Amino acid sequence: MGSSFKPTIRDVAERAGVSLATVSYVLSGRHGGSTRISEPTKARVVEAARSLGYVPNHAARGMRRGRTDTVAVVVENLDSAWDRQLAEVANRVLPEHGYRVVVLLGQEAWRNFMLSGGADGAILGFSTETPEEDHTLRDLADRGVAQVVVSQFQQPDGFDVVSVDAEAGIAQAAAYLAARHSRIAVLHRGGPAPGPRGTRLGLFRQAMADLGFGLDENLVRATHGSWRESYEVTGELLKLADPPTAFFTTADLEALCVSGSATAAELRIPEDMEIIGVETSDLGHYSDPPLSSVGPDPLVGTVVDLLIDRLEGRTPTNGRLVPAPWKLHHRGTTVAGVSGEAAADGSDEAADNVSDGVP
Repeated sequence: MGSSFKPTIRDVAERAGVSLATVSYVLSGRHGGSTRISEPTKARVVEAARSLGYVPNHAARGMRRGRTDTVAVVVENLDSAWDRQLAEVANRVLPEHGYRVVVLLGQEAWRNFMLSGGADGAILGFSTETPEEDHTLRDLADRGVAQVVVSQFQQPDGFDVVSVDAEAGIAQAAAYLAARHSRIAVLHRGGPAPGPRGTRLGLFRQAMADLGFGLDENLVRATHGSWRESYEVTGELLKLADPPTAFFTTADLEALCVSGSATAAELRIPEDMEIIGVETSDLGHYSDPPLSSVGPDPLVGTVVDLLIDRLEGRTPTNGRLVPAPWKLHHRGTTVAGVSGEAAADGSDEAADNVSDGVP
């Protein structure tokens, strides 16, 4: 029969020969403050906990202290380069400040988790879309929950907002492609119907209309965020009697699938096919060739640092608005990136340094 012995924090303290307070401090992962504990003592506590098989009850501790020492990172799709990178950076940096990280997928998940008191803070890596979600942000702010929202539309209201404005960068991409191509395909993540103004598809459609360039709707396809579907749809478009000579995609993942499909079709990039994505992700930066993309200058670290500041009380109560305007970064999938030409609309310098704009 297995033993029913369940070690407690008192057992750990007795095994290590230290006080309950010392065990609590060491195992909480806290840093800084006036408390100083020697490295040998810390090692003795950790070894005692390990040998006893002690697992801290974070939920109970959080109820007693009114804190969970947990941060939620809320994303929509881990296939997305931006979502994955945000989760990875948060998971690397926040534990150094004493916080555990949970990653939540989907908008409903974060509301239920946060309203139940699941975390002290949250990073929302997407724009909220409904009045109910907006109400949740304000409700959580009133409860003292630290929040950073990456949004094109939100304003600070007890939380910080990283204001991502994709419009100018997408307009630059439209101007560049319209000046060089008559057959431009568009891959987007939404349904088959045209998106409303404000989405990446809507912004690109409007920018093209402002240039007097109407999109061929037969070349506008939804991928639903699937890399398989992106690859297959690209293959179908390239087999048309009059195939596209350029692609604009509303996410880097789809753009990389276009690049792979075009290469499989023995097309030269960017000579035969130019491709522009959206996000300026690490994934695109390290692809071959490096992906030309619309996005901000380095951003993910800023988002995580903002949350740390708010968790540690270094942020104004009403919140901060941090602008993060986007621009077109020419790299290896556009001729301007390879040749060093100036962009067609004159808004971008010859070729960005490859490290520019990678979040």
